[in-house]
Amino acid sequence: MKSSRTFVFCCEVSVRQSIFVGPLLAALAFMLPGISIAQHDHHGSELASHGLGQTLPHAANLSLLPAWRVYAFERDGISYYQVNDDLGRVHVILAKAGREFWTLPAGDSYAVVSLPSNPRNMLPGADRQVVFSDAEFALALYDDGAAAVWSVETSP
Repeated sequence: MKSSRTFVFCCEVSVRQSIFVGPLLAALAFMLPGISIAQHDHHGSELASHGLGQTLPHAANLSLLPAWRVYAFERDGISYYQVNDDLGRVHVILAKAGREFWTLPAGDSYAVVSLPSNPRNMLPGADRQVVFSDAEFALALYDDGAAAVWSVETSP
């Protein structure tokens, strides 16, 4: 009979301790996403570690133009740049590792992208707008009103 009471007492103590441990663990889990966002692109801008592909990711808007949103992410040494329009629709997602760029199959529309490794012809008479720029590359949009080409432009 004594062992039954001891067992019940032990279980009650465990339950009471979990009342304090649970909220503590929840608070730590809540703080971790903020800590993981604090990665930098070595140019002073913080890069997010999650949220790629979302309409409104939890990341800073790095766009140079008000009609566009550019969000930067980093994971496992690869940088990702997501371009949304002002309605939140994803138009293009670029990936970058070192000086290599590629696009991801994402977004609401098919985007034509000119990459340093796969240059495309620019549209004759198209207006050029630089949407994003840092020390390593610029992302420009060439738009003639009927079609558009995104261009990753690096310096030699």
